[in-house]
Amino acid sequence: MRLLLIQRFAGAFVTVSATLNEGTLRAYTADRRASADHFPWLARVSPALCLSSEVTGAGASRAKYWRLRRGDANGANLRRRLLQSGQVQHYEGEKGAERKVRMETANGNVLHYEGERGAERLVRTVFTSGNVHYYEGEKGAERKVRAVFTNGQVQHYEGERGAERLVRTEFADGEVQYYEGEKGAERKVRAVFTNGQVQDYEGEKGAERLVGTEFADGEVQYYEGEKGAERCVRVVPGASEDKAAAEKRYQAMRVAELRSECERLGLATTGVKAALVARLLAA
Repeated sequence: MRLLLIQRFAGAFVTVSATLNEGTLRAYTADRRASADHFPWLARVSPALCLSSEVTGAGASRAKYWRLRRGDANGANLRRRLLQSGQVQHYEGEKGAERKVRMETANGNVLHYEGERGAERLVRTVFTSGNVHYYEGEKGAERKVRAVFTNGQVQHYEGERGAERLVRTEFADGEVQYYEGEKGAERKVRAVFTNGQVQDYEGEKGAERLVGTEFADGEVQYYEGEKGAERCVRVVPGASEDKAAAEKRYQAMRVAELRSECERLGLATTGVKAALVARLLAA
């Protein structure tokens, strides 16, 4: 660690007793590898400007503070570590106007803040997984507005703090899904694909069933049935397809559905499937 200090400060001093730069000391305290064990060495190297450590408080509030020290006087607070929880808070600003800019939790998550002292608001949380949540709103009323995942997925939220509901999910492949409903009960109502296809859904969360698909050429297909068993019941042709062609394609879809259903029911060798298919083709 002392080698790290020497490397950081190498450009800051001319002689062994030179005064260290405040910016360099602040950068050091923000480093996860920093240790108060080397503060005495810092005081010997730069007695006019160094770092001090002090433990105050009791119980959950008992904390170790790192401060700038100018000669014999303590300066601005740079870091506060809660000894019971392991939480570490970092500060910027002059003495008396220090504002919290970052907090590291014991499990490795990092919370970022903006705003003046006493009004610091949470703007971003970086999780150990690499996922990032973004927030808007004043201190105490911060609401989650966006979540970015390492797989490229982005979720958007609306609503007040504690009631943020998912309204849109953007996937890495360009698909976008839209949702309605209160927090915890958001249901998918639409999916838009990069090829221009749009799917509409109905039903409660977890049971959303496909009810319609609109294609880029204007064709619309309507479906009935529960989730996972939706079947096409009507086709409205697009501008480039006549009604007869659309009807023929619809019949072909129904034939495929009947074949699949007959096979599922074990009717493949009874002759029932062939009769059903022949009847539909002749319709």
